[in-house]
This record gives sequence, C-alpha cells and structure tokens, in this order.
Amino acid sequence: MKSSTWTMRLKAPVCLTWQITGRCNLSCIHCLAGSSGDGPDRLSMGEVRHFLDDLARMKVFYINIGGGEPLLHPRFFDIVDYALQRDIYVQFSTNGTLIDRAVAAEIAGRGLRVQVSLDGWKPAVNDPVRGRGTFQQAVKAIRLLRERNVDVSVNCVVTRETIAGLDEMLRLANRFGAGLRLSRLRPAGRARDRWRKMVPDREQYRRLYHWLMEHPEVRTGDSFFFLSAFGAPLPGLCFCGAGKLTCSVDPAGNVYPCPFTVDKALIAGNIREKPLSELWLEGLLNYWPAAGPEACRGCPAYGRCRGGCRGASFLVYGNCNMADPECLRGVVNERAFV
Repeated sequence: MKSSTWTMRLKAPVCLTWQITGRCNLSCIHCLAGSSGDGPDRLSMGEVRHFLDDLARMKVFYINIGGGEPLLHPRFFDIVDYALQRDIYVQFSTNGTLIDRAVAAEIAGRGLRVQVSLDGWKPAVNDPVRGRGTFQQAVKAIRLLRERNVDVSVNCVVTRETIAGLDEMLRLANRFGAGLRLSRLRPAGRARDRWRKMVPDREQYRRLYHWLMEHPEVRTGDSFFFLSAFGAPLPGLCFCGAGKLTCSVDPAGNVYPCPFTVDKALIAGNIREKPLSELWLEGLLNYWPAAGPEACRGCPAYGRCRGGCRGASFLVYGNCNMADPECLRGVVNERAFV
C-alpha cells in the first residue's frame, strides 16, 4: 500500500484538551497524569479568560476539560461559563465521585457533555484500579446525569483485565443510554512502572480490533489507529491527531502537541509567554516526524499504522523515531510485549 503523510496545516486545533487542575481525590493505579496536585503556578482566572479569548479568536470548536479531577477546581463552573459565553463548546472528563443531584443539575443546565471514567463492568474489576467504592459512585453519577438528559459517555482504559469484558462494558453503558469510549493505556504517570503488566497482548489486541470493527458506535478518538496493522482502518479518526487536530494545555499553561504525552521535554511553549494562536502556527504541526520511524518503512502495515504512536515511543524509549512499543506485527521492535 502506498503511504501518505498529513500535509494540511489547520489554522487552529479543532479541539484541545485542557488539564485545569492536577488535584484529584482518587489515586488510580494507571493515571497518566499522576495527579499530584497543583503548584503555585496554576493559571489565574484572568489568565484563563485571556486564554479562552484567544481560543475564541482562533475559532476552536470545543475544549475537553480534564485534570486531575476538574470538579475540584474552585472556579470550574466559572471557567465553563466563560467558555460558553465565547461560543466554545465544553465537554469534561470526571471520575464521577463529586457529582450529586445539585452538581448534576448545574451540568445539565449548561448543556455539557460528560465523560465518566469506569474501568470495569463490575466492582471486582474496576475498584482494584480506581479505588474501593468507585464503581458504585461512578454508576450513580451516570444515572443522575442521564436522568437530566446529559450526554454521557463511559470511558474505559483498555487493559488485560478490561479487554475481557467489552461486551459487558457496552451493555452497562447502553443500560443508561450512555455512549462507550475506549482509551489506550499510556506508559506515563502511575502507569509507567506497571504498564507492561497491564497492557493487552497481541492476541487480545487482535480481538479488540475485530470487536471495534463490529461496533462502530464505540468511540476511540485516535487511541487505536495502530490496530489498522491488522487490516482495514478502524471507523472514525484513524491517524494521530497530535499537533494536527488537537493539542494539550496543562494547569500552568504549558502546551504539548499530544494530550497523552505530557513531558517537560515536549513542551512547545507556554500561553503566558506566547498565545496558543502563535504557538500553533509556529510548529506544533511538525512536532512529530511526519514520515514515521525509518525501521518501519519496509513493513507491509506501514501505510496503515505509520509506525504507531510517536508519543508512546518517546515515553518508553525516550525517542519518538522508534516503532510503537506495542508494534503489532512484531517485525521491527523485538521488545514489544515483553
């Protein structure tokens, strides 16, 4: 297959992920953010407004607010309200533990889309990862939100444990009239030291690929474009969007090309020093090598997977020019799945 590279330069990201706080009330063992708390350099409300003004001028479609746990930010709803005033659509990711009837009503009144994290279809699977009692708390939050017609998605990180219960996860989401979104386990944060024990093996990924082909309603973002090494591209976005469609901003205003690869070595700039509108046009598009790892180019799957996730390669090997550490063909990376 003839390979192609992304050459179009968008004047602004379609969306961006904004980690508004590093604080969290949970200690999930696979948290890529680490969620160690906020430093004194968290953006002030004035800086937040200035940032959102810039996004509005850029005509960014929507922001995905995360953390940490975003509901722990003392000005969460003030931030949301200002974004909505600037015609920026808002969705946010939460562990659900802080959502009671009053909070659910506030969310519903603003028309927000919510992603609730749940890493298992029953407490015995979810709670060892996210904490005791978190399954019931998340399910309660989903129910409260859906009772108020909030657009909710259940987000599940794919691991060796959760991949065995995808049908059950989909049934759980369907029971509440919620969507299902699957995310890739990233070798970062608290997951860095246990990633190899939790990441699915090749045959599990093969089953995931076929399952996703059979369930196009399940959203994955660009988490699993590398699965296209098994055959036809997956439905939806099937390439890396980092620095092309999206980027990430942390609580202190640092900008990264990829929401899942937050590392000091990859900081493209800070919105306190230069507006995102300038940082975006100055090089986020070209942050990753466009051609992919040279070692991959003789692989028959290269035209589909493009060498996989550059961020994962950086996080595992410190080099974004290496093959994805979860290379599914096993032809260029002997350390894959060891």
